[in-house]
Amino acid sequence: MDELTRLIKQVSEILVQEKAQQEEKKKRGEHFNIFEILGLKTSEVRLHSAIIAELLNPNGNHGLGDKFLKAFINDVIAKKSPFSINTTTTEVFVEYPIGSISEDETEGGRIDILLTDNDKQTVIIENKIYAKDQKYQLLRYNNYACKTARLSKDQYIILYLTLDGGKASDYSTGIEDLEYFCINYRENVLTWLEHCLCIAALYPLVRETIQQYINNIKTILAIMGNDNTEKLMELLTSAENIETTISIIEQGGEIQNHIRKNFVNQIKMTCENLGFCCEYDEGIESCSPDAWIRIFDKTNKNIVFWIGVDKPNNSDGYRMDLTVSEPYKVTKKMDFTIWPDPEEPSDSSSLGWAYFWSESGIKNSGNWWKWWDWNTLRDMANGKMNAFVSNILNRLKEQNVFKQISDNLEMK
Repeated sequence: MDELTRLIKQVSEILVQEKAQQEEKKKRGEHFNIFEILGLKTSEVRLHSAIIAELLNPNGNHGLGDKFLKAFINDVIAKKSPFSINTTTTEVFVEYPIGSISEDETEGGRIDILLTDNDKQTVIIENKIYAKDQKYQLLRYNNYACKTARLSKDQYIILYLTLDGGKASDYSTGIEDLEYFCINYRENVLTWLEHCLCIAALYPLVRETIQQYINNIKTILAIMGNDNTEKLMELLTSAENIETTISIIEQGGEIQNHIRKNFVNQIKMTCENLGFCCEYDEGIESCSPDAWIRIFDKTNKNIVFWIGVDKPNNSDGYRMDLTVSEPYKVTKKMDFTIWPDPEEPSDSSSLGWAYFWSESGIKNSGNWWKWWDWNTLRDMANGKMNAFVSNILNRLKEQNVFKQISDNLEMK
């Protein structure tokens, strides 16, 4: 047995053990989570921003005053900046309005979480679970702080909170030299919440709510139990395995490309079974810009179902489009039920389009629009994304969409 095969076998044993332990926890009711039951698991505004803001609020119903806020300053902010705020006079706001978005989109909007004290010391938190960056979003928040609120540089701090701690795109900052700090749920927020759990030890309702919220985040992040995580890390970084582990990591890009290649081949097979034609750019496998999958009916080549993206980044991700080629146009409004949660029609996508989100198709329910993200790649490999796309393609077939559109085309 070679080193790689032996390592994979050992890793598999730990993963099997983790799965068994999770099944036992499920039987004991430890997976019961009110946030998931209410459909709030990934809701940025209704859950994540709301509960974080409530814990940070010194006047919150948790009854623990500014203790959670002080912990946040020590566990999160202090790790990034020496910024200080008076915790006894701090007010906390969710979806704080800063005016209508201006014509040039550099002013206005709503701040996810805003904290401010009597001396105008201000913390601005932009909270991203699965949503994409909005145009000039961080620039607008910075302009509000320094222009509208007239705060000096040492009076405010901007925190960009994401699942993985990634940077904001130029689309959000406007390529300006903005000072903001990246924080993430995996390390920063979970560390703070574990601290909050200790603080709330004698407050059972608060403690259990925080615990359920921690469990919810760990589910989103697919975090294993602490014991098995430690076992896995010890195994992968042991002296006998470290070279093999590093070799696997070094091949990470090729592994990603291979997963995407298999996924595209699955789409192609589905198309063949349905009688559709399927063409694709080689760059789709490596997440190259302007690389697409094109699906069409050979008898109606003027109508194309597209899968791809112009520029893959945090402000734009993989989507599905249904278009009519020039110089044709549709003579009447078309009504299809192929989109789980479609975007508004646009000039370039007058027949409908939608981002990849999750297997539910609901906006902001996942990050399938990031084909370079390991969670997305996991769902490509385990068949979830293929099942979703197959369902979309079957809807195209069942509703005879290509012919419907073809029957209502005319020259512009």
